[in-house]
Amino acid sequence: MRKPQTVKALEELGRVQLSKSFFMREFLYSEISQIEGIPNIPSDPDLAIAAGKNLCERVLEPIQDALGSD
Repeated sequence: MRKPQTVKALEELGRVQLSKSFFMREFLYSEISQIEGIPNIPSDPDLAIAAGKNLCERVLEPIQDALGSD
């Protein structure tokens, strides 16, 4: 996947499901990047997706399962 150059492409990247509970869009928004005017768009979406899946499946999902999803 190439770096998103359009809003539609960025929306498609955001719809990538990283695990049963997490989507890529949850990792694309940053209040600091908004305030500073720095785009938070990965230059290598495939690498970002792989890293996100790893984080979600190995760390975030187990924490959420242990603590609950409220």
